[in-house]
Amino acid sequence: MADHGHEAHLDDDKNPQEGHFVGATLQIDNASPQKGEEPGVGFSGPGQGFNRDRPGSMYGRQSVKSTTSRTSMRPGVMKTEVASQSFFSYKEDNFSKAVRICEQKLKPELDGKIISAYLLTEIDHWDNEREKIIIITENSLCNFRYHFILHKVEDFKRVLLHIIDTVAVGDFIYPEKSLMSARKHGGVQIRWSKGEQPSFAQKWNPWSASIPYMTLSHHPLIYNPKENETVTYSVDEFYESLIKAVSDALKKKNPEQKLTVLEGPILIESYASLSSMIFNQSGLGFFMDRNGVCF
Repeated sequence: MADHGHEAHLDDDKNPQEGHFVGATLQIDNASPQKGEEPGVGFSGPGQGFNRDRPGSMYGRQSVKSTTSRTSMRPGVMKTEVASQSFFSYKEDNFSKAVRICEQKLKPELDGKIISAYLLTEIDHWDNEREKIIIITENSLCNFRYHFILHKVEDFKRVLLHIIDTVAVGDFIYPEKSLMSARKHGGVQIRWSKGEQPSFAQKWNPWSASIPYMTLSHHPLIYNPKENETVTYSVDEFYESLIKAVSDALKKKNPEQKLTVLEGPILIESYASLSSMIFNQSGLGFFMDRNGVCF
């Protein structure tokens, strides 16, 4: 992969359109940014009574305050300490070292100060899961494909926070006629498309770098009972940090824009992908020691 960054830009003024979500809608606006007021928060839409206190649900209450909900995790799954040690990201201080190396790709004059860093799972538009380091800064959301064995950045994508228009949170689902097994867990999808869907060419190109959304879930290490409450592997904690960071960025950069937070099912358009099933079940998107074979 190329060792360079891709930066998303907002280049149209079209209004957001209806997406695939059915649920509550939270809009965060900036009515009086000049006075330093906090963004307004309000729910609307058919999901106003959406019940998230159920198995498979992502988030425990209608609030932008942090929760300790872990209900977006796959039910009944547990990862032992021995299994966890097979992840190179879990060895010694590998994650801290990785973040320091990733920081070298950042531009202080563009990105600002680092707010938080996470080790999460990204689900791409072909339903493949990959281990990613996600760094939130004052102005950017940075996505790194990091090689935990060779200790180098393989790929890097930057999305400026003030162009993000929608954050979706909920349970992952497949289309009605899909043959894929239910995921039984949730996550977050960040969009900067202003409601427009990816083109046919984007969807059917597995290497497309211009997909205008990012889909994230917990890292598998959170299924280790010792790590259930570890912020680093939690997409719930990432969600909380992201909402605040985007809100603050909008106040500074784009006070007229509203951030929409959608609560409901997140559609993954995969119908019968044998390749992604093999890829995900084998954990090929994660750097692991596989009985002496490391990749």
